[in-house]
Amino acid sequence: MSFALGCRINENNLGGIWVRITNMIRVIFFLLFVAATPWVYGQTAPPAQNPPENEWRFSVIPFMWATTIDSKVTVGGYDVDTTTSFSDIWHNLNGALMLHMEAQKGKFGLFFEPMYSKIKADGTFIRQRVANLPAIPRDLTLTYEQWIIEGGAFYQAGKWRVGENKDQWMTLDVFAGARYWSIKADLDTSTLINPDRSDSWVDPIIGARFTADLSKNVMINFRGDIGGFGVGSDFTWNGLAVIGYRFNEYITGLMGYRALYVDYKSGTSRVRFEETLHGPIMGVAFTF
Repeated sequence: MSFALGCRINENNLGGIWVRITNMIRVIFFLLFVAATPWVYGQTAPPAQNPPENEWRFSVIPFMWATTIDSKVTVGGYDVDTTTSFSDIWHNLNGALMLHMEAQKGKFGLFFEPMYSKIKADGTFIRQRVANLPAIPRDLTLTYEQWIIEGGAFYQAGKWRVGENKDQWMTLDVFAGARYWSIKADLDTSTLINPDRSDSWVDPIIGARFTADLSKNVMINFRGDIGGFGVGSDFTWNGLAVIGYRFNEYITGLMGYRALYVDYKSGTSRVRFEETLHGPIMGVAFTF
């Protein structure tokens, strides 16, 4: 994806404008690839047909989330509303890791989810020194890296049979944890001014998950959580609906839809953004 930024500046306010431009680009690309934030806890396939309660069960789930991002960004008092498609994100992708892991024994379990994403994009900054004269374009290259690491614990609050079938169950889990965000952006301007910015925060999260077997091979999963509470972001919520098909007791294919909202304000760079990420999601759960 290419981008163009146009403004009139002079040498005295060049530094301030560059900071504002850099913040804008950093936030735009954060919005572009926060999509790589995984579909955290709740996507795990249910246990393979009523496993023993005293045994550990592990799940590993690689996945992809094809998001569209609706965002409102405020930088230095200026608001920008944008909609970014998954194709724009994919075009600039330079590397990514999306993986969810879970361990459960009896009613208690743990989840851990590391995610890394890197994008590299070229663009043009249009610099206009004097009004009514042609603007001078300048090539820019943005390298953007993001880590999102989530972990926590869950408890199975309820488990019920579906009808008279001994192999079909409904379960309700509650969970709590934290989600760590780390963002870094480097801007190569082909000049002596090559700004870089970084930010990080931790959001506490709480939520619940409901899973039900529709048949021997088909299951559904609904998951929701809220968090932030002013500790990291001001507020965040997340919703997920997934349908899965068990090919065997070890492998389950998953497909669904997810929406994630966040309202974050950076005190160091005067940047605030509200965004809703939404789109189809798919993955494969390996359970053992």
